[in-house]
Amino acid sequence: MYHTLSATADRIEAVLRERRAPAQVVGGKVLPTFVEMLLRPAPGVKVTQLRALQADLALALGNANIRLVQHGTHLALHIPRAQRSVVRLSALLKRVKRAPGCSAVLGLAQDGAVLMANFAAAEVAHALIAGATGSGKTMLARSIALSLCAQYHPAEVGLVVIDPKRSVDERFARALGRHLLLPVAREPEAARAALQRVVEVMERRAVGGGMQPRVVVYVDEAADVCQTGGSETVGLLTRLAQRGREAGIHLVVCTQKPTARAVGALLKANLPLRLVGRVVSAEDARVAAGVGGTGAERLLGSGDFVAVSGGQVVRFQAALADVY
Repeated sequence: MYHTLSATADRIEAVLRERRAPAQVVGGKVLPTFVEMLLRPAPGVKVTQLRALQADLALALGNANIRLVQHGTHLALHIPRAQRSVVRLSALLKRVKRAPGCSAVLGLAQDGAVLMANFAAAEVAHALIAGATGSGKTMLARSIALSLCAQYHPAEVGLVVIDPKRSVDERFARALGRHLLLPVAREPEAARAALQRVVEVMERRAVGGGMQPRVVVYVDEAADVCQTGGSETVGLLTRLAQRGREAGIHLVVCTQKPTARAVGALLKANLPLRLVGRVVSAEDARVAAGVGGTGAERLLGSGDFVAVSGGQVVRFQAALADVY
């Protein structure tokens, strides 16, 4: 492996030198999905010059899916691995202590640390999981749900699942156990009724106080739910997104089409944490992430994601839900 990495570093430096934008490979690491090479541009070389050579580097390395991103004071070149390692939720749960609030395991970040999302924090509150077919949206959402069940008692965190795709099988539902507050809602009427129940809880808590248990509402395909449920369902989801956090209620919304037209402009605007898997274009990446330049269109699929929150972008490999 060392010799392969050394040869790759030499090739990168040679290409940049030939294009009159020299940079030195000063370090890097091997991660489950990709190899990260840290570049230090030579004096006088601008970052824009290096970004403009991304296609040349891809051709030289024989890999069209490389990404060049800012990494502190360096640039990081992400090169997909030919053989990817599986990141298992069970292994990550062994590495983390029970976190306060309502913290879910997302996966393994690009720095090798376990990436978590604390829904009790204002900058998280609710999450939008977006990506094309095969990006790994459902698996990431399952890992979020199962990691909450593994860390918290049902009296602390409960789950409401809306599943128009019928992707939640009996085995997964059993794994949620007593954390599942209502039967899995699959039909439009059941989804609307479940959301109405959660809104009623939110309104009672707004008057009487209290936040226990925290409630995480998992919607597997929000565009379908909004389309079949109509304006009433969109309105209920929007109310939860706008006012839910103060009542200890959080949304995890999955969709292949994260446009304002598909899921409602107000709903989308109130989902601050964006977890974006592979999409088909830079424009789709911008719509899903809410900002441009994330490179989500060059992700590899099958759990390769970027987390976008508060202006920060972190690439991570979503955990494989293997604890049920």
